[in-house]
Amino acid sequence: MKIKLASIVFITLLFLAACGTAPTEVKPAERGGIPQIKITPPSPLPEKPQYEPPPSAPTVVEMKIEAKQFTFLPNEIKVAKGSHVKLIITSTDVPHTFTLDAFGIDEELPVGQDVVIEFDASKTGTFIFNCKKPGHTDMKGKLVIT
Repeated sequence: MKIKLASIVFITLLFLAACGTAPTEVKPAERGGIPQIKITPPSPLPEKPQYEPPPSAPTVVEMKIEAKQFTFLPNEIKVAKGSHVKLIITSTDVPHTFTLDAFGIDEELPVGQDVVIEFDASKTGTFIFNCKKPGHTDMKGKLVIT
């Protein structure tokens, strides 16, 4: 009888091990001498992945712009939302300004000096930039963020 009981316990444990669940507690039975096996259910999966990749760096868009009477060359800039924009603007004839109200930018452009303007393209749309010097009201361009 002891061999049969030991065989049943061994086969039960072997079956449980094959199923991927090991017994966590074995108690002798209150009646009959057959041990009771308490099985702990597997822990639930986490709601959030344990590993999150690091955030990727924004794309940097660098562009050279020439300011001269009465235009910006190029006069259209296209970038993707989330990009970091770096404009290098040079006035080649007279002092100008570069004003992009949607991003709070209003910079003086002295003749012959590179002026670096940086901002993040944080919203989508078409935004007008211009020169605010007297007589330059038609000196405009557009920034398109998609």
